[in-house]
Amino acid sequence: MDDRLEQAALDAEAARDVDVEWKRHQVPPRNPSAVYSVRIPVDRIEQLRRVAEERGMQPTALMRTWVLAQLDAIDDEERERQQEWEREVLLTMARLKELLDEQPLADTA
Repeated sequence: MDDRLEQAALDAEAARDVDVEWKRHQVPPRNPSAVYSVRIPVDRIEQLRRVAEERGMQPTALMRTWVLAQLDAIDDEERERQQEWEREVLLTMARLKELLDEQPLADTA
């Protein structure tokens, strides 16, 4: 890692007087990202680094994967609760219709 950093520094120094042409993206990204700072205890950061290394990932990529998976799970739970509620409403409506159909018509006279 130190060799790559040292080489990058040498390359940057060698090209420091080179004019760089910057181009602005014409089309904004479809799904832009934002940076969000998170405080995590130091001992847990070490654990995160170990787990990330075992999985061949950067710690930030692993955190991002975990957070997005949790958000997806919440969305799935919400969707399941909504579907269950809709089933319950439909069953209740059907039962109420049955009860109404069983009742004799009231005498209107």
